[in-house]
Amino acid sequence: AAIDNGWSPYYTLPDDSVSYIDAQGNEWRPENTEAMTGQMMTLREGLAKSKNTITAQLMLEMGPAQVAFYARRMGIESPLLEVPSLALGTSNVTLLELTTAYSTFANGGLLYKPTLITRIEDKNGNTLYEDAPTPKEALSEATAYTMVDMLRAVIQYGTGQRINGQYGLRKFDLAGKTGTTQNSADNWFMLMHPDLVMGSWVGFNDPRFSFKSDWWGQGAHTALHIVGDFFTRAIADEDAFIVEESRFPLPVLFGANLESDPNPPADSVRSKRRGRVAW
Repeated sequence: AAIDNGWSPYYTLPDDSVSYIDAQGNEWRPENTEAMTGQMMTLREGLAKSKNTITAQLMLEMGPAQVAFYARRMGIESPLLEVPSLALGTSNVTLLELTTAYSTFANGGLLYKPTLITRIEDKNGNTLYEDAPTPKEALSEATAYTMVDMLRAVIQYGTGQRINGQYGLRKFDLAGKTGTTQNSADNWFMLMHPDLVMGSWVGFNDPRFSFKSDWWGQGAHTALHIVGDFFTRAIADEDAFIVEESRFPLPVLFGANLESDPNPPADSVRSKRRGRVAW
């Protein structure tokens, strides 16, 4: 929501305590997993390091209704309670919905309806059924790319960097996000590649249960490994997926100042590709 409304990834906010009191007098005071530094931090860095304090301030600036509006545009259909804590996972969504939303970033802002079966052929190779969903524009291509680039930082030096080192994926252009919902009840990890988007959830069906510690409740320590294992298998199985060492295409006439790599491959800098990514 913020990026689509003109906010820069390099806009800074203080990594400091945040307090919000609603109309009923209830106080909301989100905390980080690690101690607050009190330093100014860019939105990009705050996202990379999963700073709840930065996310909370941005939510208060944008407003819960605006955030919920964009979430629905990107494929979230579960009910969303439009309160500030929405930014930190207090509304339940499904893994399918979340993967759909992240695939919208990877697809250059285009939302594709989830499809389980794309084509059915008979024994002679004749097509009996084919489903080719028509995409709907959820975000501008520039906004989608900016989000991808910000989420690259999560993998490069943020909470998701283990996916590179432990699974040997440094040669791939990856973006993603770790996630933990309220009270460490669920944890998530989403990973985007130009050819494939995937996600995992670890948690409990009964909301009365949660992880015993914040450490185990973090997506970087549990859900990330499911995605890492799947992605390495996907690379090796060319019959199932085609995953190349390509980069997310930079939109035409888009300023290169947000590109994480100052020297991206020439064949990707001015690509006009904007189409469906597998997930």
